[in-house]
Amino acid sequence: MGKISKVLLPTMYLGIISVMIISVVLVLSGIQSFLNESPIHQYTLDNVFEGDVMPVVKQEPTYESIIKPYLTDNVTVGRYFYDFESDEKKQEDSLILYGDTYMQNNGVDYVCKDKFDVVAVLAGEVVSIEDSEIYGKILTIKHNDNLKTVYSNITDVLVTVGYYASQGEIIASSKKSTIDNNNNSMLHFEVYYKDNAIDPENIYTLSVSEFQ
Repeated sequence: MGKISKVLLPTMYLGIISVMIISVVLVLSGIQSFLNESPIHQYTLDNVFEGDVMPVVKQEPTYESIIKPYLTDNVTVGRYFYDFESDEKKQEDSLILYGDTYMQNNGVDYVCKDKFDVVAVLAGEVVSIEDSEIYGKILTIKHNDNLKTVYSNITDVLVTVGYYASQGEIIASSKKSTIDNNNNSMLHFEVYYKDNAIDPENIYTLSVSEFQ
């Protein structure tokens, strides 16, 4: 009996130790497998998981900034907007002489020695294309209920009434003008906010949201 105990007890101890070692190995293997299969997550500064769960980023609405109605760098201002609050000299330089009549300039005359492309300053619908004795072809684009732009003294019109022009899209070309003393190619450009003429030179880089 003593001999059996001497053999049995070590065997039991060895069995228990083996079972414990096997259990530890299995647990460690399971942990390693979980780590290998699980996606790696990292925290952002906002404590939001990256990886399978994308952080939600609040996006502010974007608005188009108003651009100038031409693309070439050679275009300059030939005649400025008539401002009732400007000095007498500036007002005089903003008058249009047609025949024997002086008229206040409701827009800006952009001039160049060469013909240049005319573009839409903002996206909008072409609402009218008319003919004028002074300015020839006149094209009007409505951008929203309060804002519209008028492009006059143009030729080679590429759009029709009802067409929705994209911002920066070429809609026509400038042409020689009877009211430009230097025989330049000219675009007469007007901007109306709530049906009141405003100085185009004051609106560039502003967003359309400011004219709602």
